[in-house]
Amino acid sequence: MTAPGMNAFSSGLLHPWMTPTHVIILLALGLWLGQEVPLRLGLPCKVFAPTAAVALAVSATKWTIAVPPFILVAIALVIAAMVALDARLPAPVRVALLAAAAIGIGLDSGPETTTPIATFSTLAGTWVSLGLGLVNIAYYVSLAAASQMQWLRIGIRVAGSWIFAISLLMVAFALRPHR
Repeated sequence: MTAPGMNAFSSGLLHPWMTPTHVIILLALGLWLGQEVPLRLGLPCKVFAPTAAVALAVSATKWTIAVPPFILVAIALVIAAMVALDARLPAPVRVALLAAAAIGIGLDSGPETTTPIATFSTLAGTWVSLGLGLVNIAYYVSLAAASQMQWLRIGIRVAGSWIFAISLLMVAFALRPHR
């Protein structure tokens, strides 16, 4: 979606932060990754960034259908539960959750532009925003998690439980019978 008065790249930068399902996924992922002290972003960057790039590229084609909001919210729900539980998962499960988040957000970010240059610029902006946003959230959460103050670690878990609750409400809203 292109914002009026903005160039395609800037519009792409803002896109993940203007879509509620993308925001809750990115916040949950950042909290989850940041809980690990010391912060290790090698695996997440090797999985999330390329997977998001491929999913964004596919979203520019007409080969895919829209990702149902229920799927995106379910991804956020699972990741938020991991934050609230302060769960340490094996690497294959972490990879699967990172890939699911990247694929979900990427496929749901198809641009509405008409020219190939505008499409590329929008997708590039979205990809940069996804990567920088995720790394920044994880970094600042890890600073809090590494602190000697236990209340900060509890605060991170509480934030995860709030995202979990928001996700549950969004699932209920998505599954409600339409009249």
